[in-house]
Amino acid sequence: LAGIEFGKIEKRLLSGDVDARGKLLLPQNGKATISPIIRGVISSIEVMPGQAVQKGQVLAYLTHPDYVEIQEQYLNTINSLEYLENEYNRQKRLYDENVGSEKKFLLAKTEFQAAKAKLTALKLMIEQIGIDPKEIEGGKIFSKIPVKTPITGMVDMIMANLGKNVAEGDALFEITCRKKLFIELEVFEKDIMKIRKGQRVSFSLANVENRMYEAKVISIGGSVQRAGRVVKVLAEFENTNEFLFPGMFVASQIHTGEEVLEALPAGAIMNYGSGNPYIYFTVEQEGNKNFFFSKIAVKTGFEEDEFVQIEAVDAIPQNARIVTKGGYYIQAEEGKGE
Repeated sequence: LAGIEFGKIEKRLLSGDVDARGKLLLPQNGKATISPIIRGVISSIEVMPGQAVQKGQVLAYLTHPDYVEIQEQYLNTINSLEYLENEYNRQKRLYDENVGSEKKFLLAKTEFQAAKAKLTALKLMIEQIGIDPKEIEGGKIFSKIPVKTPITGMVDMIMANLGKNVAEGDALFEITCRKKLFIELEVFEKDIMKIRKGQRVSFSLANVENRMYEAKVISIGGSVQRAGRVVKVLAEFENTNEFLFPGMFVASQIHTGEEVLEALPAGAIMNYGSGNPYIYFTVEQEGNKNFFFSKIAVKTGFEEDEFVQIEAVDAIPQNARIVTKGGYYIQAEEGKGE
């Protein structure tokens, strides 16, 4: 009737906890501001705010007469390079045979090398503005160029509109990737000596009820902030919730000194938190008509997930069944005997 339940001492991963508050942050590579590398006019916008995008996806197209001119120069340079190379080889052969002049040979060499350098530069520029040089070599000329995202994420802001004349470096889009987030925690200076890289962090958010997340400490600040006498600690976690955003406040426990220790549920420990905790146990087995209980003093340590580290002051019989629930009923019966 008392609902007494039994169990045994278990091995549990327990730790001392340091409480800390903080907020969610984006890592530095989790946000991208996209700007054109060459001037142009916005001819189309291919995305909307809040839209998910993949790395390399086109966000907008720009148009400008300069784009056609660059491609024309590239084709003209390719066409002239063959002639300049042949002329260079001819002048080199004549010079090696002491038939041609050194001046003509050096001039042909200079013109050939200059054309090669120009072709390389034009090819790099064309690749950077988002056009495949092979397509131009195949006869295509593009009147517009794409603006692409360098990261996978979500369109956070659009600072562009159709017909806008934009220059190099003008911000057009902001993309954020919340797949991986940081937690910036404030740890009091008295606790900072307990913190180490790699320690596990459990945290919750005000807007997500009854849900705990796990993170890992990746860096510890090098100075104490005057306001509050705290040290900044960064933890990292994989975000699987689309409703977690940078700036949200978190409450966390940093698990320090984690060890596999002998533990019991907190409900098994009588007078827990006082100076004389103890537990009840019995060696009686199921089916016995009468149950005789004994109690033994214990020392308590770390507590986590409703389990408490314990160390019995005296030896517990090997076949003992420890009371994990209903101990207060036994305590009441014990009091009647007194």
